[in-house]
Amino acid sequence: MSGTRASMSMCMWMWMKRGRGLVLVAAVLLSAGALGGCTTGDDPGPAIPVEPAVIYARMCARCHGADGRGDPELRKTMPNVRDFHDPAFREKATTDSIVTVVMAGKGQMPAFANSLSMPKMQALSGYVRRLGAGAAP
Repeated sequence: MSGTRASMSMCMWMWMKRGRGLVLVAAVLLSAGALGGCTTGDDPGPAIPVEPAVIYARMCARCHGADGRGDPELRKTMPNVRDFHDPAFREKATTDSIVTVVMAGKGQMPAFANSLSMPKMQALSGYVRRLGAGAAP
C-alpha cells in the first residue's frame, strides 16, 4: 500500500473505531443506492397511444369545426378555412399532403411541427380524411 493510502486507511479505521465512521459509511452507501434508483437515464417511459380525435379537438376544431366543415363564424372573416368535406380537397388529399400542411402551416394556419410529433401528425391526417368522408372517427 502506498503511504497515502495506508494513512487514509489508518484514519478511517480509527474513525470507524469510534463509531462515527460506520454511521457515515452507511449513510453514504444508502444514499448512493437510493439515488441510483431515482434516475430515469435514457428510458423514454411507456408508450402513450395517439388519440387523433383529442388532438383535432384541441388544435384544429376551433377553426375547422368539430365536423370538419369549418367554423361558420370564423368563415365570415377567414373564408379560406379548409372544409374537409369539399370534394376538391378530398380528391387531392393524401396523408403526406395533410402532414405537410400541418407541419408548415398554410395561409393563416399556424405550423405545428414543433408541437406535434410525426406519428401524431400522421394519425391526425388519417382522422381528417375520415372526418371529411363522413365516417365515424
